[in-house]
Amino acid sequence: MATESLKIALIYELREAYKALGYSNADCDRFEVGEAAEHIAAALKNLGHEVVLVPDIHSLVKRLAHGEGSTWDLAFNTTEGLHGLAREGQVPALLEAYQIPFTFSDAATMALCLDKGRTKMVLEHFNVPTAPFAVIHFDHTAEKTQVSLDEILSMIRMSRHSETLLSQYPLFVKPLAEGSSKGIGATNKIKSIESLCGVVNSLRDSSPSSLGSADDWAGEADEIKIGRDDQEAGLACQTALRAWTVLRCRDGGRIDIRMDHSSGSPVAHVMEIQINPLAGLLPHWSQLPMIAEHNNVSYNELIEFILKSALQRRRGRVLN
Repeated sequence: MATESLKIALIYELREAYKALGYSNADCDRFEVGEAAEHIAAALKNLGHEVVLVPDIHSLVKRLAHGEGSTWDLAFNTTEGLHGLAREGQVPALLEAYQIPFTFSDAATMALCLDKGRTKMVLEHFNVPTAPFAVIHFDHTAEKTQVSLDEILSMIRMSRHSETLLSQYPLFVKPLAEGSSKGIGATNKIKSIESLCGVVNSLRDSSPSSLGSADDWAGEADEIKIGRDDQEAGLACQTALRAWTVLRCRDGGRIDIRMDHSSGSPVAHVMEIQINPLAGLLPHWSQLPMIAEHNNVSYNELIEFILKSALQRRRGRVLN
């Protein structure tokens, strides 16, 4: 039981709330966190806190405008947003503007980590290993139904990694700013230049795309338990922690790592598919709670750890 009872606003995304506002089923399909809200609320109540449910950003804006935010000790943010490349930073930005302390990363980090291209640029700046890449934008081709291979190649050649990307296969194409593996399938693996154009155009409607080098990828992976003294596991942990630190992530999340043996010795690469400063929290389903469970950390303990980390900033002991 927590020593201090707090009034905590749990900000999440309830599909029914957004549908009532006129959003389509397709719009609401991205919402997964709402399913976890009842579990998060139960954990917070078990820790002795009062929970205020805020099921969508529209009701959050109204409550803030009416001054209700001044009564909250903390906000527990789980929102992914709907519109724009900075959508995961929208609720954190509102909370920052009203000076309400909240869980997880700030608006700048949330916006950065959703954009895989800019995230990789920051990782490269700090010498955190990540695969060669290029970003393919469609701003200047908006009037065209298809982007030609020559146009795609010209954008790839703007990357510092163009020589590697155009001479090394397989490559992997993915949406620039999507999470939860949206837009990812077996066809995203490019084995020849001829197949590049079709895959890029298939992703065009949803997002700009990011192109990077890839290992063999089959879409699913078996769980492999590795001892803490395993050398490669240690390298993976070190790289993940460096990435987490330079991206200024907070409280809890997930960094996916793959091992690269092409140089003869293992190098832990940050996977561009997923750097998640706002990991899902659905028990027995989302990866972060499952990882915690495998390390003998219960769901309630995980929520308490996240809360305590955020409260350290609230009390002025940790600056970010």
